[in-house]
Amino acid sequence: MGGTARRANAAATEGETGAGGGLTRRGLLGAGIAAGAAATAAGVFASRAPAATAGRAPAAPRAGDWTALARGLDGTLVRPGSRDYDTARTLFNPRFDGVRPAGIAYCARPEDVRSCLEFARRHQVPVAVRSGGHSYAGWSSGPGLIVDVQKMASVSLSGTGATIGAGAKLIDVYDRLTARGRTVPAGSCPTVGISGLALGGGVGVVSRAYGLTSDSITGARIVTADGRIRDVDARREPDLFWALRGGGNAQFGVVTELRLRTHAAPQCTTFFLSWPWSSAAAVVREWQRWAPTAPDEIWANLHLSAPVGGRPGSVRVGGLTLGTRGDIENRLDRLADAVGAPARSVSVRTRPYMDAMKVMGGVSGYTIAQSHQKGSLPGRTPQGRVARESYAARSDFYTRRIPADGVRALLARVEKLAALTGGGAGSVALDALGGAVGRVRPTDTAFVHRNALFLAQYIVSWPDSASATTVARHQAWLDGTHGAMRPWASGEAYQNYTDPKLRDWRRAYYGVNADRLARVRAAYDPGRLFRHPQSL
Repeated sequence: MGGTARRANAAATEGETGAGGGLTRRGLLGAGIAAGAAATAAGVFASRAPAATAGRAPAAPRAGDWTALARGLDGTLVRPGSRDYDTARTLFNPRFDGVRPAGIAYCARPEDVRSCLEFARRHQVPVAVRSGGHSYAGWSSGPGLIVDVQKMASVSLSGTGATIGAGAKLIDVYDRLTARGRTVPAGSCPTVGISGLALGGGVGVVSRAYGLTSDSITGARIVTADGRIRDVDARREPDLFWALRGGGNAQFGVVTELRLRTHAAPQCTTFFLSWPWSSAAAVVREWQRWAPTAPDEIWANLHLSAPVGGRPGSVRVGGLTLGTRGDIENRLDRLADAVGAPARSVSVRTRPYMDAMKVMGGVSGYTIAQSHQKGSLPGRTPQGRVARESYAARSDFYTRRIPADGVRALLARVEKLAALTGGGAGSVALDALGGAVGRVRPTDTAFVHRNALFLAQYIVSWPDSASATTVARHQAWLDGTHGAMRPWASGEAYQNYTDPKLRDWRRAYYGVNADRLARVRAAYDPGRLFRHPQSL
């Protein structure tokens, strides 16, 4: 789920005001560095151009070709030299600021997307697809043409079915649906785009009750590599529909609209507890026993963190329930009894669903308009206060509880942050799964990770002024933490937390579904217009 670190801290800190600071990903993961980004981009994006077709090689686009493309769009094409270019080209993570696209097309309708894809095929221009710009690997950018869907952001409700533009931000989806008493299960980071989340599965804070975001998809509109605008569902092009529910981003085409089944948006009770670090092993042990097998209406997160150069201060558990306050209070009492030590701080509060989503997203003190990035381009607002974040992260699904020696190894990795220098912070966040997520068979949709008890995300940040050496050492901590947990992790990883360092990423992301996904991709994009280093 985009924004796990932000949510993990929000779920541990009742006093979150949305003003940043602490260990939210907005405050924890300060600004990043651009040093070396251009060189990195050259390697990452070198293979992004569409495969050449037989016959005469196409001519590279000239200025007039770009002008013609711009004139044919209902949306906007931003090119180098434009006033908006330096904002338009950036992703959420400043690590990738060295990438300079040839153009960013803010597409207003599916026909704009079709025009962009035709342009890319004709001129052999690499294509990247961007919804919210939160790709952990930076693959929603590149040196060619960025097909951006953020202008397609409408949210409508008819009965219990929602139709949502691919670029709608989660904060806006929640706002518009909860006004009608409905919701979709989605992530917590307010500025993530709905399609980027949903196409990779979509783990969220009500997934145990309502399933993944992708489990609620009933249909989609997609522009495929051949320029066709297709409406797909369980009856129309069912293989493509299957692939879109967990098969990952920029694999099969550009989704411009999703149709989703909605669910009730009742009041929630949020809860936040913390223990001293001396109780960390017991808290991890008991959280594993409790959270993945709790009633479906309960979701819980466990957060272990420390500042670089400092000692861990506490271990924190947070979450929410769609059930009653009395029930969760009783269950939390039993959790504390099992830990064998009282929580140092406890807060339990019933609040409207929308307020709970803002708390989990780390923006409880913000208005909806403030819960965006600042600016006038699509997806931004003039009042926006959500800052960009520089970080690196890796993930694991766990299908078994981590035993005592594994817990010791995990805690030791967090404690090793004390030996680093240069600022920033590191953390481990565990998200409970089970419930509705586990009642779907692994092959029923493209999201294969149905047997997982919980999802782990390891994350590290560094400040603006960090040297390349400091960044390398921070990332070495991240890799070391991921490596240390190999004996106990399942070997599966979350495709929405794109990890360029995974060796067997096909198996890690897609498992037994990988071959079928590759066949679907070959059928809809035989020329491999959509390419990145982990394309099927």
